[in-house]
Amino acid sequence: MITRKQAVFTLNFVAGWVDAVGFLALVGSVRAFPSFMSGNSTKVVTDLVSGKTALAGMVAAVVLVFILGTIVSRLINNGVRLRETTALAAVAGVLWLAGAGAVSHWGDYALLLVLAFGMGMINRALQGSNGFTVHTFVSSAVVTIGSDIADAISGRGEWKQALLPLSIWGAILSGAFVGAILTLELGLFAALLGPAFAVSLLALANAAGWLEPAAEARDGHMDTIETHG
Repeated sequence: MITRKQAVFTLNFVAGWVDAVGFLALVGSVRAFPSFMSGNSTKVVTDLVSGKTALAGMVAAVVLVFILGTIVSRLINNGVRLRETTALAAVAGVLWLAGAGAVSHWGDYALLLVLAFGMGMINRALQGSNGFTVHTFVSSAVVTIGSDIADAISGRGEWKQALLPLSIWGAILSGAFVGAILTLELGLFAALLGPAFAVSLLALANAAGWLEPAAEARDGHMDTIETHG
């Protein structure tokens, strides 16, 4: 049985992997990330202020496509196993589509939009549990790490509190490391195969009942999801 935590770590790993692939292989003249929307949002404003309106519009489109992916995944996934499996399969499908686009020599910007849509979807494709959730960003995890360390130093908390955000951050960084190495050594298509396979296998495992279910999966918010047992 695959635990909820293991599944969430896998998707965080995939998110870091895809962001590294996108940055190294697709960032190009647009200078946008497939999943780092904080940086992309700031870039929209700085490009506008700098008079680069066309570029700002292209980066804004990446952000909007990411949001659209989140909306679509959230509409599909309500926590029921079948709906969650469908959302995971949809993420895998988008990653496979990106791989096919790489083989077919799609433009970098088109591939960037496809990956941004997939990364938006991955944030809501799996229900979190007990504070574990899928993120394509690390700012909140880093802030939590700092806060937990401060609480431990001051005696307001325990050192082990920092382990959760550290593990999430570590999963994203590990994925980014692997994705970067494969992109540089093997190229875009090969680097996209790993994430596509990983999410596909997770979707199949969920469909087969090998993934621990989320109890009382009412709306996908991590404070309302608890694991069985």
